[in-house]
Amino acid sequence: MNSAILVSIIIPSYNHALYIEQSIMSVLNQTHKNIELIVIDDGSTDESVKIINQIQDTRLSLYQQENQGAHNAINYGCKLATGDYLAILNSDDIFYPNRLELILDFFDLNPLVDLVSSYIEVINNKSESLTVKKGWQNLEPWPYPDNKINYRGTNKYELNLLSSNFVSTTSNIMMKKLFYQKVGGMRNLRFAHDWDFLLRAAMLGKCAQIDEVILKYRIHTTNTISTNRKWMLFEICWIIAINMHKFGDYIFSDILNEHTVSKDLSMFLGSINTLGNDKLIYAMLIFMETAKNKNIGNYEELFLNNTQLRNIFIDKIID
Repeated sequence: MNSAILVSIIIPSYNHALYIEQSIMSVLNQTHKNIELIVIDDGSTDESVKIINQIQDTRLSLYQQENQGAHNAINYGCKLATGDYLAILNSDDIFYPNRLELILDFFDLNPLVDLVSSYIEVINNKSESLTVKKGWQNLEPWPYPDNKINYRGTNKYELNLLSSNFVSTTSNIMMKKLFYQKVGGMRNLRFAHDWDFLLRAAMLGKCAQIDEVILKYRIHTTNTISTNRKWMLFEICWIIAINMHKFGDYIFSDILNEHTVSKDLSMFLGSINTLGNDKLIYAMLIFMETAKNKNIGNYEELFLNNTQLRNIFIDKIID
């Protein structure tokens, strides 16, 4: 039955001429054949478009735009998609041949699940295997000395997302199209649009992890995340600032309703890592509360869309 399901795969392509053909073929050679592959080239200046045009497959469509960022390319591709399920693949990553088939089977067995990620194999620029990341179980971006006092010791998807983006990449997201529309798409973040999307998704639906390696995630010198560390840390601070309050009911419900001491407060505090930028997060919270009280719409995204404001905060980042 799953073989009849149409899956739309969106590849946001940008200056990955060395890898784009391998990425595309990993989609076209899936064991699940009923797919549409939508490639959005985001203003590449290398040979990417030429390479894409040489691939002949009726399931592949190429759209070109001026450079507007990965988040925009993904949203554009998702808007064009006609499948009931959406998957994303960055133009330097690789799907295992059975990725779509296994995830569709998982959705079939778990109909309440809206979004799925998996374990990933980390590879280098030569496609050599480096290690395996097992979701929130290993390869943490920063150390947690005692998992008994943070959410790393739990098996809850949404709580582990509060600590860090264990999903690692937009390539590791497959979801129902209606759920994507409910969440509202990727926002204007250069480094962490996937983490922001996932936190919003986890608050609106059910997300799950498949404990199998079915994605290759490539690390190389031109990864976006390696280009501007202070900007990346700014985005992490912003994500913490706008999402902490969403966990309030979970953390404080026992204290407020039953007047009992809740261990979840300690777990929450043990899970948040501000990377030494506590004051910056306080300033963000105060700014957003002030903007909210003045009835300024979309106040969360002022940091993302106002270059002058964003640069003031980036300049204050402790690296």
